Amino acid sequence: MPTFLERLDRACEANRSLVCVGLDPEPSRLPVPDVLDFNKAIVDATADLVCAYKPNLSFYEALGIPGLRVLEETVRHIRDTAPDAQLIADAKRGDGGPSAAAYAKAMFQVWDFDVVTVNPWGGGETLQPFLEDESKGVYIWCRGSYASAADLQDLPVDSPHGKVPLYEHLARTSLEWNGNNNVGLVVGATVPEQLGTVRSICPDAPFLIPGIGAQGGDLEASVKLGTDGRGRRAVINSSRGVIYASAGANFAEAARRAASELRDAINRTLEFEGKGWR
Repeated sequence: MPTFLERLDRACEANRSLVCVGLDPEPSRLPVPDVLDFNKAIVDATADLVCAYKPNLSFYEALGIPGLRVLEETVRHIRDTAPDAQLIADAKRGDGGPSAAAYAKAMFQVWDFDVVTVNPWGGGETLQPFLEDESKGVYIWCRGSYASAADLQDLPVDSPHGKVPLYEHLARTSLEWNGNNNVGLVVGATVPEQLGTVRSICPDAPFLIPGIGAQGGDLEASVKLGTDGRGRRAVINSSRGVIYASAGANFAEAARRAASELRDAINRTLEFEGKGWR
């Protein structure tokens, strides 16, 4: 079975894309009454433009049991329509013991996600159940894209490398957890300096980079500082900027245009840096 990194690289190469579309449906903002119809239309319109889809589980859980059914059908539709795309569960899971094992089973075996975002607050032991299968991966929440992330993640802590921000210590520690080469990091596009710092610490790790679009992240800096030495291993997410590109009947067409423009902008920067697709 291909490893997590092999599957990620294949997903990016398939469409020459580092674009991830976040599927975060808010019923009050949808131009159609049915959430599943909305998700399917977005996927159909963007399947040849992206490397990943990232449903944020909170939006589905907020809809109760019907929302979980929508999530199930959305995952199935992505598998059928975009079989190379990686499926990211944006769940921020974090717990220990049997709870962590149950979370991992739910995300990977029940829901069939390829990778899940995790909260490392409980330490490395709480992440182990997510890392046992080298074909599956995690993105550790390292440096968030919201301003309040600085409240904790930027706090200076004592480490073997001296006093450093907590997110730097976490990035270095993640290397110790990466026995199966399936550990990645979440670092926001709104903090390009920190993004570059984490990349210098973890030169080969895959990054999930949120904050492009509605949050105003710096796309060009994210590509230059967030990709690895080959210009890869960065999954650049846009949620609202793509799926809500239009509130009208043309929402799917507008989403396609937004995803295409994002991919093209990323690829222009890669070409300028001498790291384009061959």
